Amino acid sequence: MNTLSQFMHEPQKHHFDTARRLLHYLKGAPGQWLLFSSDGPLHLTAYCGADWARCPFTRRSVTGYCIFLGRSLISWKSKKQVTVSRLSAKAEYRSMAATAYELTWLRYLLQDLQVSHQQPATLLCDNKAVLYIAANPVYHERTKHI
Repeated sequence: MNTLSQFMHEPQKHHFDTARRLLHYLKGAPGQWLLFSSDGPLHLTAYCGADWARCPFTRRSVTGYCIFLGRSLISWKSKKQVTVSRLSAKAEYRSMAATAYELTWLRYLLQDLQVSHQQPATLLCDNKAVLYIAANPVYHERTKHI
């Protein structure tokens, strides 16, 4: 759906056919749902990543994350980044920053709902360069602008 919505300004026949196939799939799969568990710890865990230069037309990267409260998925996002990243680490770092922003907002929301959340949230990323940059902000002179 995310990819299909990028062509709303100039749709063509194959976009319409794809939309019909998507609606047919959704109509045939009514038993798909999200399950929110009532047991287990209420700990925020996030997974983030970026697909470097995914779009063949603009060469922009796609940011994606999913956030769990305990074992229940509560927030997710997949969005094309605003700028073109020259390095995969830069795209991944932007993804990590967007996920951290969402985690901060969710912690405030849980606090407003009076849900106790004492431990820090866990943010998981699979890019070693990004983890080094996050651990040491002056890791390399090429990362100062990030």
